[in-house]
Amino acid sequence: MKYIGLEVMDQLSGKVKVGKIKDAHGLKGELYFISFSGDISWLDTAEEFFLEALKGDVKVKKLQNFKPFKEGAIVRLENVVDRNASEALKGAMVYIDAQCLVASPGETIYLQEVLNFQVESPDAKKLGVITGFSSNGAQDILVIENEERKSYEVPFVDDFIVEIQFEKKKIILDFPESLMDINNE
Repeated sequence: MKYIGLEVMDQLSGKVKVGKIKDAHGLKGELYFISFSGDISWLDTAEEFFLEALKGDVKVKKLQNFKPFKEGAIVRLENVVDRNASEALKGAMVYIDAQCLVASPGETIYLQEVLNFQVESPDAKKLGVITGFSSNGAQDILVIENEERKSYEVPFVDDFIVEIQFEKKKIILDFPESLMDINNE
């Protein structure tokens, strides 16, 4: 099972950061979009890009079409019709509606789908709540906060996953408890 890690943006409720505009592409307003996760399968369901400029301004642009390209896609957005308009968006962070990132049963899940899930051991011991994510380059990492408000990180890998119960908002993980201690040293 593959997990796609994406950062949830607190400022824009219900939006998820998925990448950034790397550069203008061509003369007709197309943009080279880089996906942070390397996955662009969600582009089929995305209707709008929420673009956050370096100054913090947010622009909403309808996604007209896209084609896969390198680590992302070449995208065409509404009212971006020439090179000057596309150059003005260079460096903007791209957010989409979180609803675009809900996997069907049996498909790759998106990390944001398990945010705030309760984490338990196979013997039903409560280990904490998933409060965020990170990555070490090789794998996605769950940030779990326990009842004492201490955070620790656990690799989100198949070897540790016993079961994900979406209806109960719970994940059963079987990992060495020494991982919790390593994080607190």
